[in-house]
Amino acid sequence: ARLVMAFFTSLLATPRKASGKTLLERLGGATQLDDRRDALASFKELSAEEPLRLIVEGGIGLLVRLAGDEDAQLARDALETLSNLCDVGVPAEVPEDRPNANRVAGEHNCDMLLSDAELLPAALAPLERSDFYVRFHGLALLRQLLATRADKTHEALLHAPAAAGRVLALLEDERDIVRNEALHLMRDVVPTAPPELANILAFQGGFESLLTIAEGIVREEGSETADAGAGAVFADTFDALGALLARHVANRRLFVEGGALGRVLSLLALPPSHTSGQAARIRLACRTLWQLLRPPAGAAGGEAGGEGGGEGGGG
Repeated sequence: ARLVMAFFTSLLATPRKASGKTLLERLGGATQLDDRRDALASFKELSAEEPLRLIVEGGIGLLVRLAGDEDAQLARDALETLSNLCDVGVPAEVPEDRPNANRVAGEHNCDMLLSDAELLPAALAPLERSDFYVRFHGLALLRQLLATRADKTHEALLHAPAAAGRVLALLEDERDIVRNEALHLMRDVVPTAPPELANILAFQGGFESLLTIAEGIVREEGSETADAGAGAVFADTFDALGALLARHVANRRLFVEGGALGRVLSLLALPPSHTSGQAARIRLACRTLWQLLRPPAGAAGGEAGGEGGGEGGGG
């Protein structure tokens, strides 16, 4: 009898975890900031532990609205939750009878977020804030969308060039983690993106931002503040530059006429006594210059896409 009583006592003492539906209802109906924070924190935890599939109304849409809330904690947690929901690898452990539950849920949530043309721009709007975690989780969300639904995400960004510009602006973030994540997105996304999207990125200051990173690395080379991973960052920067130039005639014209070419030439100075890292830097710069002398990959498509995107970006 004592064992039975102890068993039921333990059940009563252990709070049951609320369901996703219950937490979303609490979140949608809460009027006090602390209540909203608590409900969202609980739902964020649940999103990392269970494969959840949400609809737009009262689910994905609600989280996107919270991502734009003036309260930094709500914005951080909303973006982290959206990133969890769109990650096909979260949760890492799934039921044995549903081995693909996380992938099915992640793909579904990506589709929901991309089903409304206004949702992705709204989700990325908080990137304008300087908060580290808002920017970090916002970039993580975009990476999940691109990894799972690249074509739909490209299309959404094409229809919302301001959203692409917000991502591009993060190349100027002084915090290496944020800047490097934005740089990795540029490096990985542009080679497979539609020509028009590459045009948007170039004409919104892509060349300037990338070369500012490269020049900063050269300027600090050998100093006490030099980053040990600067060589990899420099390589990523020129990979992104090369991707912007590879298929796009209008981008190449902008690169030459807008002053970017002269900035690359200034990086070619190599002292007589130099390191292997400095030599590698020169090779990367020369590769970019050589690329300008070669016809664009897929010249016909690059010409058409480049000219159209260039005029739109320039206007």
